[in-house]
Amino acid sequence: MNAKPQHTKKVPQTPRRILGLVASPRSYGNCELFTKEISQHIEGEHTLRLIRLTSLNIKPCRGCYRCIMDNPCPNKDDMEFLMREIVDADAVILSSPVYFLGANGIIKNILDRAFLFYQIIRKTYGTPCILINFYGIKDRLGMAPQMLQTFSAFLGLTVKASVNIQAALPGEALMSKTNLDKAKQLADILFSTKNLRKKYGCPFCNCEIIRIVKKGFICTLCHGHFTADARGGFVKIKEGPVLGPPEHLLLHKEWLKTMKTQFLAKRKELVKIISRYKDIGEWIKP
Repeated sequence: MNAKPQHTKKVPQTPRRILGLVASPRSYGNCELFTKEISQHIEGEHTLRLIRLTSLNIKPCRGCYRCIMDNPCPNKDDMEFLMREIVDADAVILSSPVYFLGANGIIKNILDRAFLFYQIIRKTYGTPCILINFYGIKDRLGMAPQMLQTFSAFLGLTVKASVNIQAALPGEALMSKTNLDKAKQLADILFSTKNLRKKYGCPFCNCEIIRIVKKGFICTLCHGHFTADARGGFVKIKEGPVLGPPEHLLLHKEWLKTMKTQFLAKRKELVKIISRYKDIGEWIKP
């Protein structure tokens, strides 16, 4: 996990290319408008390219492992287009509304195809990004922030800020001076050395969503293990195995490749088990 990254260093573009990934089907909604507001405050010459993620054709992963074995994905859809735009971006702004305690489902659809990210992670590693969740009812964020953080983590993006804004009505996010000031602040840090790291959250990766285990807590993103002291501060126990430079993340791909070898070794036994269940139940369709 501490290996020196061997990734492709991007040559800064002129003008800088900002990619806004909008995970909302609503035209002129908070996700779109707030992304544009941030863009207006970014210093220097830049362009803003926008992708409405919900308009993309993202097919379900087939679980065929072809991409893991370095073969072309059989799904012919918009994943290649999306990855190409992320590779070409100098910075990414990813925003989503909160739907039933999670980000818009398109985020999960893309993450289910994230094995393909291993093809580009050396080029996307280190690209700065801002994550924004828009929610309606006070404190009802659910696991939405973690979903966006997972998206950025497996692309190796550098999260400059992960913010949550209460605004449900189209354009409501821009009615608050506090939010307008926040947009300017986000624009200022996007290409700076600063970030908006929260004082709470995982002491390793700053993710706010954790699992409670017998001896403390485990982060749901990096899987770091920590506990709390008498003052409520977090005490690190063990660094998680998930996040790291491209070489570390690509270890997952190598582990997945061993699954094929294990399957072939146990194939006869597995086929025998599967055969017992072939005629049980009835598949129905609409």
